[in-house]
Amino acid sequence: MKKIIVTLFSVMMIFLSSCGSTAVVSEAAPTTEKSSSVKEIKSEKDLYKGAGLVIAVTAPEVRNGGKGESWMPQFFQDSITGNLAKYSKMTVLDRANEDLTKAEQELGETGFYTEENAVQLGQMTNAQYAVFGSITALSSSYELNFRAIDITTNEIKAAYNDRAGSKEIEDGTSVRAIITELLDGLGIGLSEKEKAQLAKTDKKFLTATKSLAKGAAAEKADNLIEALAFYAEAQENGATKKEASAGINSILGTNGTVSGNAIANLKAQLTWEKEQEEKWNKIFRDFQNFMKTNSFILVYDFSKVEVTPNSYGTAVNFNISPGIKAVPIRKTLIVAKEIYTEWNIIKNKPENKNWVSKVSTKGFYTNGSNFIYALPSKACSIRFGAFSDSDFCINEIESTTDTPSIYSYVDNTIRIDRGKINVSNINSQKNYFKEAVYKSKYMKDVGINALPDDSDIHFKITKAEDEISFMSIEEYNEWAKEQ
Repeated sequence: MKKIIVTLFSVMMIFLSSCGSTAVVSEAAPTTEKSSSVKEIKSEKDLYKGAGLVIAVTAPEVRNGGKGESWMPQFFQDSITGNLAKYSKMTVLDRANEDLTKAEQELGETGFYTEENAVQLGQMTNAQYAVFGSITALSSSYELNFRAIDITTNEIKAAYNDRAGSKEIEDGTSVRAIITELLDGLGIGLSEKEKAQLAKTDKKFLTATKSLAKGAAAEKADNLIEALAFYAEAQENGATKKEASAGINSILGTNGTVSGNAIANLKAQLTWEKEQEEKWNKIFRDFQNFMKTNSFILVYDFSKVEVTPNSYGTAVNFNISPGIKAVPIRKTLIVAKEIYTEWNIIKNKPENKNWVSKVSTKGFYTNGSNFIYALPSKACSIRFGAFSDSDFCINEIESTTDTPSIYSYVDNTIRIDRGKINVSNINSQKNYFKEAVYKSKYMKDVGINALPDDSDIHFKITKAEDEISFMSIEEYNEWAKEQ
């Protein structure tokens, strides 16, 4: 009997224990879920960010490229550097780093690093990791190859290899893909918020980074006005403002040599003066040529059309409105302001009197206390046509439109003569558009037989002389958003 009682007692204990376990699991389920949630939030905060590591980002090598690709190395280098610094806690060495600059000078005449000299690069910069890359120009695309290497072990931690078109490079698609691959390979975890940020393009920063790179490439190619135009764009963004301003100063400044005391001897002084004379003659000459194609955009809005038949009923006349505006390009005004402001300082310094008089200012002149650049008003020849829904040209004629004169003053006043703009500072691109005046256009004596029976007619500009840019109102509004 005792054995039976013990056995029954044991069975009951096992049963009760089993029931107790079930109850505990049932009640603990919400707690477990809460604990998991807390752990997940904690892991977001404790994501590995590479603190304590040093990584050098080198400029990629361009293969089979030409002038059109000369800006890409700096663009990719700056974009990768900026994103690694943003999404990790690594110390990121960029173009401004003295050790990296010194390594560039000593490791290769081309300025590009290769994986073969990764060890030397690490020794010279104290970097544990390095990013190397190449951009190979193909017939209609580019092959992009980027790698992150552990210098201490020569292990490839991350690799990206893909093809991309110009559009994917220009709009930042390729950079985002490269950054994602590099961060994953380096084990840099991203929070959901950071992933969402990386998936989007910061258009203003992207534009500024491209402009800075294109400005540096243009300056290196001695296209000084083109460089100034790109630097002017980059100067508008806080992230690139300092370097863009330095670029402008490197072109327009006198490199610190402004007095006779700073020049060792007469021969050196005459050599310096000759260099300044040649440089500024080139600046004014190039700016004059630059203005031929970068002064205005012809913006057309042909949304309203009045049709009147001729007296014989055999043809019709079209009055097309609002018409065409000649809108000045804001970045060109900024370039003009930078040039005449610096020149006004230089020409008034006594130590420069021997050479400034030999510079032809090409449209810049002094009027009282104001230093002015004037682009003579002219009638611009354009062609516009009437088109059917299928884009068949029904009729096309040549017409003219006036372009305004620009008077830019050293006191920051810019007046657009015929556009009736009088402002104390350089305005936004949209404001210049608002101030410009539309001029309607006419198309006369279009034969009735030439008109389609069941199709609407739309009008558009087909050609402008001197390669002056023209845009529809819709195209202009999209373009102006990025300015």
